[in-house]
Amino acid sequence: MAVMAIMSAALTAVVPVASGDPLRHATVAGAASPAAEAATSPPWRLDDVPVQGRANLVGVTAVARDDAWAVGFTVTGKAAAATAEGSSAATGRMRAAVQADQCDDHGLPSLALHWDGASWSQAPIPDSGRLTSVSASGPGNVWAAADCGVLHWDGRTWARTSPVSIPGTDGADLTGIKAVGADDVWLSGTAWNGTTGKDHGFVQHWDGSRWRLVPLPALGDDFDISGVDARGPQDVWVAGTDHTGYETHAERLLLLHWNGHGWKRFAEPANTMWRKNAVRVRAVASDDVWLAVIGRRVPDGNDIRRPLLLHWDGTAWADTHAPEERGDLHDVAADGRTVLAAGDTWSPLDVEYEAYARRWTGDGWTPAPLPAPGQASIAALAPIPGGGMWAVGATGDEQTMRPFIARSGH
Repeated sequence: MAVMAIMSAALTAVVPVASGDPLRHATVAGAASPAAEAATSPPWRLDDVPVQGRANLVGVTAVARDDAWAVGFTVTGKAAAATAEGSSAATGRMRAAVQADQCDDHGLPSLALHWDGASWSQAPIPDSGRLTSVSASGPGNVWAAADCGVLHWDGRTWARTSPVSIPGTDGADLTGIKAVGADDVWLSGTAWNGTTGKDHGFVQHWDGSRWRLVPLPALGDDFDISGVDARGPQDVWVAGTDHTGYETHAERLLLLHWNGHGWKRFAEPANTMWRKNAVRVRAVASDDVWLAVIGRRVPDGNDIRRPLLLHWDGTAWADTHAPEERGDLHDVAADGRTVLAAGDTWSPLDVEYEAYARRWTGDGWTPAPLPAPGQASIAALAPIPGGGMWAVGATGDEQTMRPFIARSGH
C-alpha cells in the first residue's frame, strides 16, 4: 500500500544518546556542514527526554516559548513480532502497522511529552497506539492523530474523539492534523482496501462537536492524502499522490487548496522524479507554502530516496531544485528566519544512515547543522513563536532507539 511507505518515513527508529552524554547540552553540527554555513545556521541544543526504554518521537508543535508538545510511541515486547513491509532490523527502521482490532494489544503505547519552558515531562494520555502528528491553536486546544483515532487536550486532560470511518475500506492511516481553532480542525488520512490493494485518501473537519468528511474532487483510483495545513477556514492546503499507473508513467502529486467553499487542484511543476510521496505541506502565508516530497527517479522501490521540495508563491508551484542526493525527507518548516527541510539518509540497500538537514538560502539548499549525531533520524520540526525551531526524532537502531528533542534559536 502506497500510504504505508509514507508512514514508514515518519516512524524511523534510529546509537542512543545516554542521559549523561556531554552532547545532551551541547550544540551539535553536522560533519558535512562547512564552518561558514554553521556560522549562519542556528546550532541545536539537546534537551533531556524523560523516557526510559525504547521510544520514538515523530511529532512536535509549539504553542508558545514555554508551551510545546512532542508525541510518538514507546516500544514493548509485544511489538517485536510485528514486522513492517519494507522494514529491516539491519537498517534500524521499524514500522508496525496497528489495525483497529489490535488497538488493545499492539505493543506501541502512545507517548506525549509537554514542555513548560524549563523541562519536558511525560503526560498521561489514553493509549491509542502510535501518535503520528500533533497540532495546537492554543494551550487548551491541542490535537494528536494516532493509529487508533484522534486525541484532544483541553488544557486539563487528553480525551479520545472518533473520526468518520471510511465505507468499503479495511483500515486507515491518519497522516496529518492541523488545529486552527476550537471549532476548526483539519485531519488528513488514507484508507485502504485489502482486496483491491488500492488506497483512497480523505480529509475530515472538526466543527467543535464532531468530525465530518469533506468531499474531495475526483483524484484517481489509487491515491493517498498525506498532509494538511491551514491558516484559517478559507485557506487550507492538502497534499498527496496519485499512484495510478506508476509502472508506466510518473506518479502525479495532488496539490489541493480549500477556499471555504470548494477545492481547487493545482498542477505540479516539472521535476525529475518518477515515484513521489508527498510528506508534509506547510502554509506560512498565502503566498508562501512549502511541500516536502520523498522522490525516486525510477519505479524500483529500492532506488535511493531523494529530496523534492516545492514552493507556492501565490501564483504557481515551483520546484526549488533540491540537490538530487540521498535524502529521505520527513518534514519542512519555517520559523520566520530559516526554512529547514529534514529527515535522514536511509536507503533500502544500505544499513548506514544519519540525520539529514538542508536550509533554504533563497537561491538553493545548503547543508545545515544536525541536531543529533551518529545514526539518527529527524522525524518532525516545529517553529517556536518568537523564533527558533524544535526538532524531534530518534537515535540508534531498532533495538536501541532513544528519542531526542532539540531546539535552535534560543
